[in-house]
Amino acid sequence: MRWSLTQLNKFKQKSIAVNEKVQFGEITDRKDVTGTEETSVEGEIHIRNREILVDLMIDTVVNMLDSRTSEDIEVPLHIESQEVFVEEPGETDELAENVHPVTHTLDLEPIVRELIVVNIPYVITKSDETLTGGSNWSVMKEEELAEDAEKVDPRMAKLKSLLDDSENKEE
Repeated sequence: MRWSLTQLNKFKQKSIAVNEKVQFGEITDRKDVTGTEETSVEGEIHIRNREILVDLMIDTVVNMLDSRTSEDIEVPLHIESQEVFVEEPGETDELAENVHPVTHTLDLEPIVRELIVVNIPYVITKSDETLTGGSNWSVMKEEELAEDAEKVDPRMAKLKSLLDDSENKEE
């Protein structure tokens, strides 16, 4: 997925089809991402005067750890993006988010890698059930919460009676 600008300039006002399979090693340093399977990159490259427009469709499967159970699960990703590469951008040119400077070669691999990393979900689980509790916590209804608020810890009962007495003396 690398072309020199001289190769690309031969195809001005035409488009070049991209159909590549890429295998990334380690894609990110996140501990919950265990790897990726073979990535399919398809699209077209359109060469204009100073711009190179690249339409990309990326399909891959990311292996991740389930957020609740830490089981290995597969997360399919389908990403569509249009990237713009500018030959020799001027110093005053402000580059937008999807505009990249290019000097001698157009390399799509870092862009594809970045698009995959940005689209990996932070929290993923294959379980749809709602958690009702865990270690040292549980979900309770509002009625149960109100009942718990009314109960006084026996160790604090004496303090509560002192508080009540001091309020009565102030009145």
